[in-house]
Amino acid sequence: MEQGDFDTVTDLWLDDPAAPVSCVHPGWPVLTGRGEVLRSYALIMANTDYIQFFLTDIEISLAGDVAIVTCTENILSGGPAEDGAELGPLLGELVVATNVFRRTSEGWRIWSHHGSPVLPDTDDDNAPDTDS
Repeated sequence: MEQGDFDTVTDLWLDDPAAPVSCVHPGWPVLTGRGEVLRSYALIMANTDYIQFFLTDIEISLAGDVAIVTCTENILSGGPAEDGAELGPLLGELVVATNVFRRTSEGWRIWSHHGSPVLPDTDDDNAPDTDS
């Protein structure tokens, strides 16, 4: 994703008609099937000039030929530049993700990805007490 290499992203996804892939991008509906999932990545990559992922809180569970990886994706991204700027405005967001991988003869492939946005903390310790 960071390199904008759609062919590599395509190669990462499982290609097995007997086990359709699924993907949920933050705020999107469930996408099912390799074609639909790859179209979503093509759209994201076509509309994102810059993206960088910092993965934290990584946990891996392995059971035979299936692995589950959970993590927090700290994402910095930017859209198209405006007014002759080199890069559009940068946005940061946190996404918690679950990725299910399956081992194949070609190596590990993504079977399912689910990303959910982390909502900003709205607790304000300095808020006035309204109970009195």
